[in-house]
Amino acid sequence: MSNPRRIRGTGVRFTLPYMMRYSALWLVVTVLAVAVFGIACYLAASDHLTGEARRHVALVLGGQTVFLIVGVIALAIFTTHRLAGPYIALMRAFDEVARGEMDQPLRLRGSDAHLRELEDGFNQMTAALRDRVRGPGGPA
Repeated sequence: MSNPRRIRGTGVRFTLPYMMRYSALWLVVTVLAVAVFGIACYLAASDHLTGEARRHVALVLGGQTVFLIVGVIALAIFTTHRLAGPYIALMRAFDEVARGEMDQPLRLRGSDAHLRELEDGFNQMTAALRDRVRGPGGPA
């Protein structure tokens, strides 16, 4: 059975702890801004509305506020995964090299093309280390 940490797609559970570090501040600021905007819109509209129209506006603005807050939280989780994913892949690769396992190349997501030079450099480094440790004619 293979190590579950090597299976692609398991990175989300490893990136969630980084959510607070990477996105908590903008998440809090955005949620507060949306809530204040919703309350301000309701207060501005409530002076001109009565009865059923006021309840309808409150329901629409409340729904909009909840929808935007859920959207911001989902965006925070998504962007955290995108930011922390390469970091976690590097940490896994460093751990493997520290254990002496230099046969597994570093593979980042295809959408992380801006990190291709880092991936290539790391793989060249492990190949050079592997050759140095095992010798040029040693076992593969």
